[in-house]
Amino acid sequence: MATKRMIRTALLGLVLLASACGTGATADVTTGDSGTPRPSEQAVSPDALVLRAESVGGFVPATLIYGRIPTVSIYADGRVITEGPQVTIYPAPALPNLLVRTITRTEIDRLIAAAQRAGVGRPTDFGSPGITDVPTTRFTLVDEGRTLTSEVYALGETPEDDQSLTTAQREARARMRALLVTLTDPAGSPSDERYRPTAVATIVTAYGANTDQDTPPPARAWRGAALPGRVVGPADMSCALTTGAAVDTVLADAASANAATPWTYGGRRWSLTFRPLLPDETGCESLGR
Repeated sequence: MATKRMIRTALLGLVLLASACGTGATADVTTGDSGTPRPSEQAVSPDALVLRAESVGGFVPATLIYGRIPTVSIYADGRVITEGPQVTIYPAPALPNLLVRTITRTEIDRLIAAAQRAGVGRPTDFGSPGITDVPTTRFTLVDEGRTLTSEVYALGETPEDDQSLTTAQREARARMRALLVTLTDPAGSPSDERYRPTAVATIVTAYGANTDQDTPPPARAWRGAALPGRVVGPADMSCALTTGAAVDTVLADAASANAATPWTYGGRRWSLTFRPLLPDETGCESLGR
């Protein structure tokens, strides 16, 4: 009898021990005591996109669609990248005037909240104004791993009191116009500095002399990635990606050229559209959105 009592006691101890171990494992999962960060606490890349407003589509040349710069891009580390003022000369400078500033985490959160209030990512009827061939404004919000987008056709071209739209549609568009103003003018931002990309895409087509100019610009030797690169968009248009140490060379050459400058490479002359890559962009495949 004593032996049976000893066996029962031992078995009870094993059951209690197993139960205690199971409770500890559950606590680790639910409270995070194991030290593993929850998804919202895990490190986020400083290059991760948080907010963007950009123009897409429209009846414009393919080189402009692929070379277009987003209106504003805001990143997890607080960088805000926009295209700054461009000098009003013709032909225009070859290199776009990209500017960067840094804002605080508090300001990023304020802008995220503004995008949420405006309804980015929510199904919304913005109406169809009677305007053709103009771009669509796309808003992107990346929040807790989710990418939310809203697209508004002819946002800047449609009058605020357009009577072809319903009251609800006009109000929805007004929220998006206000959001665009908020994103392009973050509060408390320091002065802008010139953005220095780590890679430059060039949109490549065969050179054709500009008939509007009596004397075309002198040709320049191309010192970046091999031309013409891989085909993108139309069959006669390619994209070449320059990375590494050659980026500084390309930027310096482009800074003293204009949009009509012919570039020589491989015994041919080429027209180039310069598109510095933004932090979240990986290559030519990121363009033409």
